[in-house]
Amino acid sequence: MKIDYTSYKDVKLKGKKILMRVDINSNIDLEKMEIRDSPRIRTLVSALNEHFNKSAVIILAHQSRPGREDFTDLDIHTREIEKYLGRPVKFVKDIFGYQATQAIKDLNPGEVLVLNNVRKFEGEMKNYEDFSEAENTEMVKSLFPLVDYVIVDAFGAAHRAHASIVGWPKMMAGPITDKELGVLKKIIQDPEKPMAMLIGGAKAIDKFKAMRFNFDNEKLDYALCSGLTAILIFEALGKNMGEPNHKIIAEDLEVNKDMIIGTYEKYKDKIILPEDLIIDDNGNRKTIGIDEAGTYNTTTGDIGEKTIDKFNEVLMKCKTIIANGPPGIFEKEVFRKATNEIVNTMVNATKKNKALTIIGGGEMGAAASMAGKADEVSFISTAGGAMLEILSGKDLPMIRALREKKA
Repeated sequence: MKIDYTSYKDVKLKGKKILMRVDINSNIDLEKMEIRDSPRIRTLVSALNEHFNKSAVIILAHQSRPGREDFTDLDIHTREIEKYLGRPVKFVKDIFGYQATQAIKDLNPGEVLVLNNVRKFEGEMKNYEDFSEAENTEMVKSLFPLVDYVIVDAFGAAHRAHASIVGWPKMMAGPITDKELGVLKKIIQDPEKPMAMLIGGAKAIDKFKAMRFNFDNEKLDYALCSGLTAILIFEALGKNMGEPNHKIIAEDLEVNKDMIIGTYEKYKDKIILPEDLIIDDNGNRKTIGIDEAGTYNTTTGDIGEKTIDKFNEVLMKCKTIIANGPPGIFEKEVFRKATNEIVNTMVNATKKNKALTIIGGGEMGAAASMAGKADEVSFISTAGGAMLEILSGKDLPMIRALREKKA
């Protein structure tokens, strides 16, 4: 995949009218209709203060999706932006109608306007394989002529070919996307070796395919497999991992068993599997061997001490480390140990070995934040899913659009 695009840093922003498509999708307390936590909004406000404080900025964003309880207007997001920005922020309950277009025309440099939830436009969420079809939507045709630049910075939605992501005739990357792609470019093109991928959590088959792609392209030296990916491999190799574990991966196993076995046989010297696992024994960590997993009627929630030590030993040899998914169900305290220790090892590798350490957003990013270590690794991606697809060699719609429609 070729990463080539125009960045917001390539143009003069002062005094310009800028439409920013961002990702401020947030966790909402539906009883109070308030945002519980807003890291994405804080990131946006930081960018507004640092790069766009002398521009007239129009925010276009989504919250959830139609049919869900938290599919709300963006007035509550506007209040949150206003709180952190420390100055008034305008909101219109409109996306591209008269109220929105008039508010955009009246917007002055230094002011911020939030449009309503873009997914309330019925043409937004269609999968536009032909980007010209997205360009012809009423929303794009109404908004694009009103602004000087369109900045697409919703990296978490990079894998979606939605109108507001791929439809603009000319577009450029914003600060978040610019940083994400800068880091990923290093991994894709010329990673410092040895390189390791720590693979845990859910989306087992997707992560397995990303691992295989990077082995096949001689980028990857080690894959440290835990979570459902390890269960998937063990079951493909004929081990009984217990019915609760099997049910979760059964469909992926049935469809991909031959591919999994073939990949493992080809790269088994580089694929590091757990030696011991942890189950919950009345709130205590109980260590079991791999061959014992089938005798317990419960899911395995973490890797054991032997595996933690082995993983840490490998990680400290590496110059590039990508963690996509935690090794344990870290939300439960009994299964949190391995995740915390792996995060600590990544911090040590960053400081002592000058390793490039990258955490793939989502659960692993939350784990690093909970441990107070988020600022001590090289980079935490805002989008585990999009990052995973890039690492699998896929040309994501947003990146393709940025490349083809450079401003």
